[in-house]
Amino acid sequence: METKEVGDLSYYEMYLRKYLEEIDSPLKHDEEFIKERTDSAEVEYEERRRDGLTVTQAQECAIAVLTDGISDE
Repeated sequence: METKEVGDLSYYEMYLRKYLEEIDSPLKHDEEFIKERTDSAEVEYEERRRDGLTVTQAQECAIAVLTDGISDE
């Protein structure tokens, strides 16, 4: 799996936790939601890379999966 690991947290998990904290989302404490979104983003990244997208393009797709439907309202 081509994810960036820091300790036990993946790049996508750290990104999502920070995003949820910044927008003060009630989801910031939902560990199941965070794990599911993180896993989905990692899969998305891998699939887009296999499709031939650049690292940057694949990461953009993964971040979109990570934050889909989360509102800062």
